[in-house]
Amino acid sequence: MINTNTLLVSLFSPAQIVAMVLVAVLLALLISLNLYMMYLNHKRGEHKMHTKQLQQQRDALMDKLAALRAGTYVSEPESVEDNTESTEDEADKNQAVLLGEESDEAESFSNDTDDDDQDSEIEIDETGNIIRYSRSFTARIIQSSDEVKARYSELKNYLLSFENVRSRISWKHEIFQMGKKTVGKFNVRGKTLCLCLATDPKMFDGTKYVVDDLSVRNKKNPMPCLYRIKSELRVRYAKDLIDVVMAGFEAVQKDSYEESNFVMPYESTQVLIKRKLIKLAGNDLEEAEREEAIAASKGIRYDRSFEAQLLQADTLLKTNYTKLKNYLLGHGGVSVQMSWKQESFRRGKTAVADLLIRGKAICLCLVGNVKNLEGKFKVEDNSIKNPNTDLPVLYRIQNSHQLSVALQLIDRVFGDLGIGKIQRIEETYPLDHASTEELVNRGLIKVEQDEKVEEAVKTPDSEQSEVSEKTE
Repeated sequence: MINTNTLLVSLFSPAQIVAMVLVAVLLALLISLNLYMMYLNHKRGEHKMHTKQLQQQRDALMDKLAALRAGTYVSEPESVEDNTESTEDEADKNQAVLLGEESDEAESFSNDTDDDDQDSEIEIDETGNIIRYSRSFTARIIQSSDEVKARYSELKNYLLSFENVRSRISWKHEIFQMGKKTVGKFNVRGKTLCLCLATDPKMFDGTKYVVDDLSVRNKKNPMPCLYRIKSELRVRYAKDLIDVVMAGFEAVQKDSYEESNFVMPYESTQVLIKRKLIKLAGNDLEEAEREEAIAASKGIRYDRSFEAQLLQADTLLKTNYTKLKNYLLGHGGVSVQMSWKQESFRRGKTAVADLLIRGKAICLCLVGNVKNLEGKFKVEDNSIKNPNTDLPVLYRIQNSHQLSVALQLIDRVFGDLGIGKIQRIEETYPLDHASTEELVNRGLIKVEQDEKVEEAVKTPDSEQSEVSEKTE
């Protein structure tokens, strides 16, 4: 080392040595900078290529949607299935006359604050006791049919095949996120797997993708597009919808994605309670709830008329109904007629209002323009679910404050129609409680045998519990 230093000193002056070191450092920096610039150019090229691919994919999807709306899109061998699916969807829509009288899966999305909230389920356990259960999303998947599990696994793999997408399971649902952005969500409603997506459902109006708009109840819902996966055909359609959403988020599929099996084996209710995937929500049930649970266990369903629902409702709903009816009839020329599903108020031959009952709420439907009322009143647009309705303004009443707002709403709408108030003595309507058996005998409740009740193919809960415990 001493000889080397001596040699350097003899050959170069100290200033020259310093200059050489600086040059060497600068060369190293230049080489590093060139390598970094090459890396950036390579990534920029990849980004441009991905962006171009995404734009082409999105353009193709938008062209397909436009063709579907125009009726010019030709679908290859799926045309027969498409027609069958469209017919079924049209039948479902026709059955939903007012206020979402749709399938029980859709009714679960009826909460004002959170579309995911679902009512607890009332069932009869193996000992004959009526119990209210609150099932987690995982429990619902575990106890769903093999078809639902297979569809769930296939679609979950498809979502996770996109770069940077990860999933997270909570009590109510399973969320799929890209970074901090939520792109999709799974729910189980009834026996149906539902996919919620972060896109505008109006994009698919007039297409074969029959989606529901959850923003009707909650305008701030980040995933307002709901699609129900009820068949293998809908699994393929769901992938199309996912492609549209992912193109909007500029997400590309991974070059190599290894699929996982997300199918979970069936477990009994008692086992899932022990695993804390099902909660006992108490057994303080009303008489009607108990009757419904007992009837359901026997494959029987009650179709309650509006009058039957009213007679078996709680005191608050009956009070709100009485005040609403008297207030509506306190306007000139307004008459009332009760049908099976609602009570209709007319002025001459023109429908001006309806009263319906949904759960513990009495619902007021009015004629008018929803957009003119949204600023002051928290009304919903009933025409989204029933485009042919004459009463698009919907308002739900569950307490005294909402009743007061409903009366103001009637004043506003009837005032716009030129319908004035008249002097009228308020009536007291006979709303004494009646049992289900009595109302069946009076023809106010129809008893329907559920033809879709299937024989249990699973091992009974008690046996499953024993097997699981032995295994443990």
